[in-house]
Amino acid sequence: MDKKKVLIISKNDQLRSVLDGTGCYSDIGVSAGIDAKIAEGIDILIVDDRAISYSRYLQDCFIYFKKVKSNFYISSDPDTYLSIYKSLSSYGVIVIPPQLTIKQAAQRIIDATAGRSIPIGRVCAFFGAGSGCGTAMVSQSVAKHLSVITGKDVGLLMLGGDGGDSYIKAGGDSCGLPSVKSRLNNSLLLPRELKSACIRQESLYILPGESHVSKIRHYHPGQIEKLIDLSLKAFDAVLINCGSRGTGMSIGALNSSGLKYLITTQSDKYFNNFKKISEQILTQLGISAADFNLILNKYIDYGELRSEVDLAKDYQMNLSGVIGMVDYPLALSAERDKKTLSELDQYYKKSVEAIAYIVADKLNIKIVEQKKGNGNFKKFITKLFGRGA
Repeated sequence: MDKKKVLIISKNDQLRSVLDGTGCYSDIGVSAGIDAKIAEGIDILIVDDRAISYSRYLQDCFIYFKKVKSNFYISSDPDTYLSIYKSLSSYGVIVIPPQLTIKQAAQRIIDATAGRSIPIGRVCAFFGAGSGCGTAMVSQSVAKHLSVITGKDVGLLMLGGDGGDSYIKAGGDSCGLPSVKSRLNNSLLLPRELKSACIRQESLYILPGESHVSKIRHYHPGQIEKLIDLSLKAFDAVLINCGSRGTGMSIGALNSSGLKYLITTQSDKYFNNFKKISEQILTQLGISAADFNLILNKYIDYGELRSEVDLAKDYQMNLSGVIGMVDYPLALSAERDKKTLSELDQYYKKSVEAIAYIVADKLNIKIVEQKKGNGNFKKFITKLFGRGA
C-alpha cells in the first residue's frame, strides 16, 4: 500500500515525531499557523485548535475538503468538544478529543488512515459504575488470579483516586505512587525502582495510589501514560483500578488501556450514575460506553431483579463475567483482615478466576498453571460468555 503524505498545522512538533516514528507515512510536514498553504498531493491534514481556532477552521474547512481527502481536527477544550465533534463529524472530519497524550492522538490517526495501530501492550483497566460497586475488590482479585494462572509478573496500579489498599496487608510511606512521583515526572524512575515501590504478593505487584484528595488533581494523563509505559517494562501485564470518579488520573488510565471493563451491580443507581458519567465526562473526552465490557458484581438470582442478559442489553456491552453476592459478614471479614473475597469464598473465587482466564486470552498471555478441574470450568465459561467476551 502506498504511503500517504501528511500536513500538520500545529505549534507542537511532537505529533510529527510520533507519526514519523511509525513508518506509516511517506512525508510529514508541519506548519505553525493559519497561513499554511496546502500543497498538492497532501493526503491527510491534521489541524490543531491551538493553531487554528474552531471558528476560523469553519471558515476555511471547505477549502481543505477540496484539496485533502482525510481531515482531522484536534480539540483541546472538554467544554466545547462535543459540539465541535457533532458539527465537524457531519462533514467527515475526525475530531481528536481533549486530554489525550500525543501518542494516544497519534494512535487514533493511524487507526483511521493506516489500518494499524501503535501497540498499547498488555494493559487492562477496570472502571466502576459508582462508589461501592466493588471495583477495588474485583480488580485486585482478577489481578491475583491472572498472576497465578499465567505464572507471569502482573502489576496492579491503583489509580482510582484513593490509596486502593483496603485489601492489602503491607504498606507504608516507602511504597506507592506518591513515593515515586518525583522520579517519574523527571523521567528518572527505573523499572526495578517501580517494582520496589509495590507491595508484592508472589508474582503480583500492587502499587497503592495517591491517598491525598488534594493531590489527585495534580496527576495528568501524560504522567499516567508515562507510568503505564514504565509498568509495561517492569511487568508482563498491567491491570488498573480506575475507581469510579472520572478524574484526570482515571481518564488517563482508560485512554492508555486497550481492554476496558465496567464493574456494576443490579442496582438502578449504578446504571443511572454511569449514564451520567458517560454523558458528562467520558463522551466529552471521546471515550464511548461501547469501549467497555461488562462485569456484573454482587449478583442476586431473583425474579424481581434484572437478569445478567437484560443488564448487558441495558448497558449495551458484552457481558464478560458474573460474580454472585457474598454474605455481608464475609465482606466485613475481608475488609477487617485485608483479604480478597477469593480467599474466603469458593464461589467468588471461581467467578473471578473465570474472568482472569478471559483477560489472559484477550491480552494474549499463555496459561501455564491450572488446578485440577479448572479446565472444565474454563470450557463452561467460554461456552457461556463466548471467547470474545
